[in-house]
Order: sequence, then C-alpha cells, then structure tokens
Amino acid sequence: MEKYKKADEKIASGYQYFSSDETAKACDVLLDAWEDIKAIMAEDQVRDLTELEEKYQWTGFLFNYVQDLEEQLHNACTENEQYLPKRIRYCEELLKVCGDKDELLIENTRRAIAESHYALGNEQECNRLYSKWLTSDPTWGWGYIGWSDCYHYGTKKMAANYVKAEEIISKALEEKDVKDRADVVDRAIEIYDVLENKQKVAELKKELVELTRTARSKAAVNVPVNVIKIGRNDPCPCGSGKKYKKCCGK
Repeated sequence: MEKYKKADEKIASGYQYFSSDETAKACDVLLDAWEDIKAIMAEDQVRDLTELEEKYQWTGFLFNYVQDLEEQLHNACTENEQYLPKRIRYCEELLKVCGDKDELLIENTRRAIAESHYALGNEQECNRLYSKWLTSDPTWGWGYIGWSDCYHYGTKKMAANYVKAEEIISKALEEKDVKDRADVVDRAIEIYDVLENKQKVAELKKELVELTRTARSKAAVNVPVNVIKIGRNDPCPCGSGKKYKKCCGK
C-alpha cells in the first residue's frame, strides 16, 4: 500500500464519525491522519499542502479536510477543554504548511489559535497574537471581530467584558480601509446595543443600510444570465476545488 493511502483511509474514516455526530472520535482519527501527512511531507520534502495535493491521488481535497478538522476541533472543545491545546497545536502546524496564497484559510486559522488561548484563560497570549497580526494588517476586519468576540461573548472561565469588546471594535470602525466593513459594523451594533449606547447604534444602523445598498448596487452591475443554486458543501464554481462555504460562499 502506498504510504499516502493510509492517511487517506483515516480521513475517510474520520468523516464517517462526523456523519454519526461522534465529534471527538472523528477529531482523534483525523488528527492521527494529520500525523501521517506531516510524516509524508517531511519524508518527501514537500513544501506545502498544495504540492502534497498534486503529488498523490487523494479521495477528497486536502484543503477541505484541514479546514473541516479545525471546525470539528472547535466543536469538540465546547464539550471537552482537553481539545483546546490540540486545536492550538494543529492550527500552528497548519499555518506552517498551508502556503501563503489562501488568505481566508490563514486568517481563520489564526482566529482559531487566538480564541483557543482565550478559552483556556490565557487572555494575555490572545491579545498578543491579535495585536501582532493587526499591526501587520490593520485592515483585517474579521481579526477585529474575532478579537472583540472573545470579550463580547466570554467563556466558561472568563465573563463577558463589553467595554473591552467596544475598545477593540472601535479600532476597526476607525480604520478607513477595513475589510468586510459591513460585518464589522453589524458586530459593533450588537456591542453598542448591550452597552445601551442608542446614539451609536442608530448611527451604525444608518451606515449599515448604506453599505448594504452600495453592495447590492455593485452586485447588480454584472447579473449572470443563468443563476445556478450552489450548496454550501458543493465544489466552488470558481474552480479552486474547495467547498463553496470555504471559498467564495464565505
């Protein structure tokens, strides 16, 4: 049996556990497959997942597998905190081999690392990571959202801190070129609503309406002749090979 087939079979087995809602067991199997993948990459001197994907005939797309594993680790963490360190370690390793072209994957993986530290009660490390990443890219809208969410929603170990959440999201609002501004504004509305700042809520709702109107106008410029409904788990029509929900359907 070729060495990659062992990992491929484990991935398939892990997805079977997912389908039967055995999240922890699925994560254990897929993490075991990840160990095999790392060993293959080291032995074959493969630089990143893209190269590994092209080298062997995998049953499914590796980029779907690595992102699905992160999502399921998140679910496992809600039931068992022992999966938090596992999630951090996995995501740190994933960042090293995912390449630098998939910005969405990198950003989502970074958020997973920081929020896992926060869930463990390591507030300082969470703040350090987000500060570093947002200094490097101050336009990362979902970075501000992810950071503020830690304080907005709190954890089992740490109560919500709406003042801190507002402090973070306000930095995003002040950033002129922040990406995904509508999402930033939407989250800010939630925070200011909790803080009972009615004036700010009204101001932001007005901006959100305008952002939505502008987005619809831009989308209407190039209306496709044939509209095909795409399922969230279907392959993305852009040709990336990823699931639609992991690519253009974000």
